[in-house]
Amino acid sequence: MALNLTPQYHEADAKYRAAKTPEEKLAALEEMWRELPKHKSSEKMQAELKKKLSAARKALQHGGPKGPARVDPFYVPKSGAGQIALIGTPNVGKSAIVGGLTNAHVKIADYPFSTPLPLPGMVPYEDVQIQLIDTPPVTADHVPTGSFGLWRSADALIVVADIASDSVLEDVETCLDHLAERRIELTDGPRARPDEPEAILRVPGLVLANKIDLPGTNDNLEMLRDLFAARVRIEPLSVRDADRMAHLPGLLFELTRVIRIYAKPPGKKPDLSEPFVLPAGSDVHAMARKVHRGLEQRVRSARLWGHGVTDGQNVHLDHILHDRDVVELHT
Repeated sequence: MALNLTPQYHEADAKYRAAKTPEEKLAALEEMWRELPKHKSSEKMQAELKKKLSAARKALQHGGPKGPARVDPFYVPKSGAGQIALIGTPNVGKSAIVGGLTNAHVKIADYPFSTPLPLPGMVPYEDVQIQLIDTPPVTADHVPTGSFGLWRSADALIVVADIASDSVLEDVETCLDHLAERRIELTDGPRARPDEPEAILRVPGLVLANKIDLPGTNDNLEMLRDLFAARVRIEPLSVRDADRMAHLPGLLFELTRVIRIYAKPPGKKPDLSEPFVLPAGSDVHAMARKVHRGLEQRVRSARLWGHGVTDGQNVHLDHILHDRDVVELHT
């Protein structure tokens, strides 16, 4: 049986060969594992890839086989439907946002640099969880060691700005400049994988203009939009505004660029308790691969309940799925 490696696998393999940091190598290997067809003909490649994954994780967390044993505190294993990292200068309210949406034990203080290391928390949104990471602040002259790897591996990035600050424009520019130094740009579209090592990595992201409840912030918000709206999406926020905070999980889910698909066993009701989470744009074949290793090689037909079809309609295996579709697979 042919391996039938996908174009996404070859893209990930190219990124692995071009990777310059342990974080980039691990991210590429994990993507290769997700895209590798799981069947008998690929067992040898699966074994080799598992060894590479194990070595990459050890190198990242323990400094490599020849280096001193150490744990990389900036490595945050991904969890949930997607991983979103916050970026910001001191005292913009990153910790308050994470603390307001998750059960993470953040330290909220009115003095700078109260967050020394990345701190993840899980944000519930309907039937999924989204990982939100509070990170140490940056300044124009300093970025904490390890931040760049986290920024490049995260599924989405959010710049948090204090809209009440006189330096809000400079602070947002500082964050965007640091991202640009590592060839990262925020986009309102899907994540774009670079074809060349030096190409720009476009990551879904936006700017949260925090503390909008404070007096005199409307003028700053208008200036922020005038200067940056052409480059990045800007959303006002206040952690003291319950309505704005309630809207934020949906915004985070939108940033992850994933869809939720429900499996329906033939002759039974669909399982709506725990969806399969797939990248937006996935097809029925990808759903089968997510359900069970090797199933994509055996599935012959599918029925669909959801977007743009009549209930129970037969669809091709390359049919593109949408959020909350229900799929019944037949082998």
